[in-house]
Amino acid sequence: MSPSTLKKALVHTYMTLFTLPIIAMIVWYFLSATMNFTTGQFTMDNFSFFKEPVEYAGVKLPLIWPIVLNTIMYSLLIVAIEVAISVPTAYAFSRLDFKGKRAAMKFLFLMRSFPGVTLIIATFFILVQMHLVNTYLGVLLVAITGSLPGRVYIMKGFFDEVPWDIEWAAMVDGCTRFTAFKKVLVPYVLPGIGAIAVFSFLGAYGEWFLFKLLIFNDDMLTLAGYLSKLITKENQIINYGLITAIGLFYTLPIVVFYIFTQKIFMKVNLGGAKQV
Repeated sequence: MSPSTLKKALVHTYMTLFTLPIIAMIVWYFLSATMNFTTGQFTMDNFSFFKEPVEYAGVKLPLIWPIVLNTIMYSLLIVAIEVAISVPTAYAFSRLDFKGKRAAMKFLFLMRSFPGVTLIIATFFILVQMHLVNTYLGVLLVAITGSLPGRVYIMKGFFDEVPWDIEWAAMVDGCTRFTAFKKVLVPYVLPGIGAIAVFSFLGAYGEWFLFKLLIFNDDMLTLAGYLSKLITKENQIINYGLITAIGLFYTLPIVVFYIFTQKIFMKVNLGGAKQV
């Protein structure tokens, strides 16, 4: 066996072993949701949440489809805002010289150093004073503030990799700085834009803590928050079959999404991240 063949075999073996827990989790979700382990019968009763609100042991939750719409709209809004802010900000840090640039970069790095949970009490009181508790705007502000520094650093790495000569040539040919940015630089950093869009979407799709803390209306929940509501005050899962059925519905789109976007993650590791 040649060294290259051996290397490929080892890589495939490693990746197979790495994905086995994920496969086992999805299989267990399916079995727990569809099998009655007492009688051994196959049942789809746990998937009744598709057509009616969830009511079990005192827990009442709305029909899941408006929650799915909330999740999609919230995730897409997070993606749009973070991309719209992080791309021009990263361009400024990478290409422009301005007073306070070094201090601003250090401040961004400092913001990345603090776990969001350490600031959550102060954040909550600030939102109370601003009357933004139990609003999507409050959740959006906190979520974007916490994740934006990382997105800017990733995009800055991609801008740093674009040669200055390309931008200068465009400006010599008559392009303004904005036109050169839009028509020359942006096509070069599209993999980075795709990467931060994927990161933002996955982060927003899995957000539950901020909704549990700041949202009190069940109709405003996302899927992750919807799942967290299926836990009693004693932190006991009230219905394993129901929660695994909803968990399967929640997990499969992410698995499919990751399969189709994994090349973008690889571009981040090989490209922008090395500049962070």
